[in-house]
Amino acid sequence: MKKFYLLFCLSCLFGTAWFVTPVVASTSLTFPDSWDVGQAFVVALSSHTEFEEPSVVWMGQVVSLDVEPGREGYVSYALLGSYVRDVKPGNYPLSFDFSQDGRQFRVKCDIELKARKYPEEHLKVDDKMVTPPKSAAERINREARLAAAARKTMTVERRWTTPPDRPVSGVVTSSYGFRRVYNGVPKSPHAGTDFRAPTGTAIKAPFAGKVILTGDHYYAGKSVYIDSGNGVISLLFHMNEIDVKEGDHVRKGQIVGKSGSSGRVTGPHLHYGLSLAGQYVDPVPFFDTSVTALLKNMRTEIVRE
Repeated sequence: MKKFYLLFCLSCLFGTAWFVTPVVASTSLTFPDSWDVGQAFVVALSSHTEFEEPSVVWMGQVVSLDVEPGREGYVSYALLGSYVRDVKPGNYPLSFDFSQDGRQFRVKCDIELKARKYPEEHLKVDDKMVTPPKSAAERINREARLAAAARKTMTVERRWTTPPDRPVSGVVTSSYGFRRVYNGVPKSPHAGTDFRAPTGTAIKAPFAGKVILTGDHYYAGKSVYIDSGNGVISLLFHMNEIDVKEGDHVRKGQIVGKSGSSGRVTGPHLHYGLSLAGQYVDPVPFFDTSVTALLKNMRTEIVRE
C-alpha cells in the first residue's frame, strides 16, 4: 500500500509549523500504480467539498488545474506523461496541492514508470538536415527557444476533451518513440507521430485551444502550436499552408492548415506531437479512449493521514 502524506502549514506569531492533518473522507486521488515510459496517463482529484487552486507537480513541473463540477461534487483532471528520450524507468513522485476549508494541503505518492521497447527506423534526407550549415545555427537555436517557450505554456482553463480528433485521416507511417537514424547518423527518438497526408490535406485541431506559436522552422517546417490548458500543447509540423495566426482561438476539429513537406522530411506527411507539461508523449492511444475510460483502470485512494 502506497503511503500518502498531507502537510498543513500553519503560520503563527512564532513562525511556521507543519502538522499532519487528515482531509475529509470525501476527498480522493485517482492515479496509476505504474505506467509505461512515453505513454500518457490521467490523474484526478475529486471531492464532495469544493476545493481551490489545485495543481500537480510532476517531473519537476507545476501543472495548474481547473476545478469543475463533477458527478459527486468537484473534480480536477491532469494529463501527464514522460518523454522516452529523457526519462528512465523507475519510481517518480507525484504530488497534488490544493486548498480546502481554508487549509493548504499537499498529497504525495509515487508512480512506477516501466520500460517500453520502441523500434528503430532508418531514413534518407537531405544532408543539410542531418548536419546543418553553420549559417543556419542561429536560426535553429532561435526556433528551438521559441518552441521550448511554447511547450512551457501553462494556463488554468481546461479546453482539452478526450478523445481528441485525428488531425488527418491517413494511416500512421512513423510512430512515437522510433529511434531515428538519418543517413546513417543516430538521432533522438521520434517525439511524435507521422501520418500519411498528401500535400494539401486539411489538418484539424485535435483539441480546442489557443494558437500560441506559428512559423516556418528549419526542422519542423511550417508549424502550429495549440495550447489547450493544463500544459496540454499540440504541435502540427511540416505543413504546406497555415490558416490560423497566433492568438486565434480554435475549436476542436477546426481546420488550421494543410499538409505538406516543409522542413526535414522524406515526403509529404503530417507530424503530430503532444506535449504534456513539457513531456512529449505518444498521442495515438487517446484517439481510441477517453479520460473516463482511463480512470476506470486506475487506483482511487481516499486521502488520509
